[in-house]
Parts: sequence; C-alpha cells; structure tokens
Amino acid sequence: MKKRLAMSAVLALALSAPALAQEVAVSSDRELAIEHKFEKAKVYHGECSHTESAEFEAIRPYLKAFTDVEVMTATMADPVRTARLMQVVSDPRTMHVMMKCATEPVMWDTWMRGMTDLDKMFRASLVFANPLTWLNWMAAPLQGEVYAAMFGMISPQNLERWGTALVNPTFYEPMYEPLVSLDWYTPRLAWMTDPASWQPLIDMVTATALTDNPAE
Repeated sequence: MKKRLAMSAVLALALSAPALAQEVAVSSDRELAIEHKFEKAKVYHGECSHTESAEFEAIRPYLKAFTDVEVMTATMADPVRTARLMQVVSDPRTMHVMMKCATEPVMWDTWMRGMTDLDKMFRASLVFANPLTWLNWMAAPLQGEVYAAMFGMISPQNLERWGTALVNPTFYEPMYEPLVSLDWYTPRLAWMTDPASWQPLIDMVTATALTDNPAE
C-alpha cells in the first residue's frame, strides 16, 4: 500500500512538472514586462530637455512606488521618503514620464494584478495600523530632510525646468497624442479586448464568491 502511494505521488509530481514550469515562465514574463515598462519610462525621460541617464536612474526607485501598492504605503509611512517622492514628482520631466506611462497597457497590467491581489492589499493596509507610522509623522516637523525636499520643489533649478517644459511641445504630447494618432489606439484597444487582461479581476471575484459561498 505504501509503495502504491509513493508511486502515485511520484506520478502526480511528474505530471504537474510541465504546468509548474509553465507557471514559472509566465511569472518570469510578467517580471520582464515590468522591467520593459521602466525601459519605456527611461525613453520618455530622455525625450525631455536637459536630461541625463544618471538622472533617470536616481528617480527609478521612486517610480516603483506607482507600480506597487506595498512600496507606496511603505513610502507613505516615512515622512522623509514621502517628501522626497513629492519632490521627484514635482519635476516636469517626471510628470511627463508618469503621464506617458499611465497610458501604457503594461502599466494597466501592473495595476490590475496589484489591485486584485487581496493579500497584497491587506499587507499594504497594515502600514496604517502600525503605531510607528504615526509616530514617524508626529516627528516629521523635527526632520530637516523633510524641509530640504519641500524646498527642493520650489528651487530655482526646478522652476527653471518648468519654464523649459511649458514651452516644449513634447511635454504636452501625452495630452494631444490620442487626438492626432490612430496608431495610439491599437495596442490599447487590443489590451481592452483581450480576456487575459481581465483575468486577475475575474480570479479575484471568483475566489471571493467561493469564499462567501463554500461548496456544501
């Protein structure tokens, strides 16, 4: 009997191996897509005037907060990191990158997977239940790094960048591109009509329904 059970277990493992390999491959593809998204962000950053590759690498960690809710809430738990994120976003070059990336299907994929992952959302919410989060913010007025980041938003260099951006047609491209290019719609309509795009939402609803109404 024990031998039969052992042979059954080995057979089941052998049969499941291809499925597991496929799952790993899909996961790797998703991670690769996320990296491609940041590569696009780098290209968009390079479209702006007076930019260097090193400057994008400096803001890349902050951009991740907009792709991962856990990173965002961890940032919000720290007033210094929050102030620095606000300083980064106040740069018109970052604003251009964010506006362009927000209309990319790969960004929609990232948000769809993140917002439908209930475990991830729960972990992210725990940050606000942590007393240390509120103690950190109570101490924020005593932290010089917070003021340094705030003053960075109105620094002469940042104001000069805004003056350059406002007269640069590239800065407005995310707003007018859908009006002048039919090609802009092709990948986005393809994403909207692809059932795989909505699969995370379907899985979440199905899992919730099964939890609320377990089979007898």
